[in-house]
Amino acid sequence: MESTHPYNIAARRRQPVSPDSSESIACPQAPDAVSSREDVQLPPPLMTVEELAVLLRTSKGAVYARHARGGIPGGLRLGRTLRFDPRIIAQWLSAKSASAGGQP
Repeated sequence: MESTHPYNIAARRRQPVSPDSSESIACPQAPDAVSSREDVQLPPPLMTVEELAVLLRTSKGAVYARHARGGIPGGLRLGRTLRFDPRIIAQWLSAKSASAGGQP
């Protein structure tokens, strides 16, 4: 004797799917403008605090402290992590280099 309880999976009967029903499901097509990943212009990957510290030849703690004081632009908080946009960092470094008379 089968149970008629709604949560009793064994009591449920699977209904057969007609072969015509699969033809009515439309699959979305990718736009013609983007045919591969190489065609899409993605921004450069964000820099980690460690990568920026190596670039600036300083410690990670110094990067965190300088960013907290507003001394490093382009910082983005992603959850609990801090990332930097390399384009903004490059502009910032070139501006600092120019203001220092060309000396890095």
